[in-house]
Amino acid sequence: MKHAVALICLAAPLAAAPTDVELLAFVKERGRQERVTPAPVKMAKAVAERCSIDAVLGKRTHGAAAFHVYANEPAALPIFDPWGSFPEGSLVLKEKLGRDDGATQLFTGMLKRERGYFPECGDWEFFTVDAAATRIVERGKIARCAECHEDYPKGDHVTKVYAAPVQLSGGRIVLHASTAEVHGEKLQYEEKEVKNTLGFWVNAADHASWEFEVMQPGTYEIHLWQGCGKGSGGAEVAIGCAGRTCRFTVEDTGHFQNFKERKIGTLRFDKAGPQVLEVKALSKPGVAVMDLRQIVLVPVKP
Repeated sequence: MKHAVALICLAAPLAAAPTDVELLAFVKERGRQERVTPAPVKMAKAVAERCSIDAVLGKRTHGAAAFHVYANEPAALPIFDPWGSFPEGSLVLKEKLGRDDGATQLFTGMLKRERGYFPECGDWEFFTVDAAATRIVERGKIARCAECHEDYPKGDHVTKVYAAPVQLSGGRIVLHASTAEVHGEKLQYEEKEVKNTLGFWVNAADHASWEFEVMQPGTYEIHLWQGCGKGSGGAEVAIGCAGRTCRFTVEDTGHFQNFKERKIGTLRFDKAGPQVLEVKALSKPGVAVMDLRQIVLVPVKP
């Protein structure tokens, strides 16, 4: 029961740093958290050598490796946002696998601590765990880990190189503006932090799409983050996927970068497999259709 209680605590932002026992519980029961990598991701050789128990012992690691990434609830969606920052209590876990045999070699993790804990590296605490998840080998302000992650201030010091349109193990399908394919003349992903959106949608004939793999058939709510400048609301937009279409009217949010999360309808996937979701404007009464930051498809439980 002790581990079950620890997992419940780690599902939400933490008010205090977890104990070693709680961290080990998270690692052992990682399958109950969000796995954000549907398939193992190839690990760069330099990273594989740093992320190693041998590195702790001063030895040199050889051999190819891959990894899976798990996250607790506060960390799941920021992983897919290039500028996304993580709230205190976020926990990201990497499981290192042998590329030849798929066997677990090591776990490395990042825990978002209180402001001021480690400002040089985003206030992250780093930790490593042995392959059997029986012992925390080290934790704290680990210089070897910080040297890698300090190069990624844009993503709150998380690499996010594996982030793509994907279905999380818990069922949500995350489609961020940065991973969209843009079709047309003007519509584009605007990369600056203050924007971080599909924008400049001044040509109603332009549209955006995402390709992804559905692992869990069923009905999904469409959650959409949209912004729209004052006086430019009212555009009719259609979201099409899996032979179905959902229409909604863009809301005026006072500014194109003032994003509002909206539930606009549902989609249904009758079977697993590859899908393409398209967002198309049916009208444009204002200066632009809208700005679109993110779409998340949330499974509807029976």
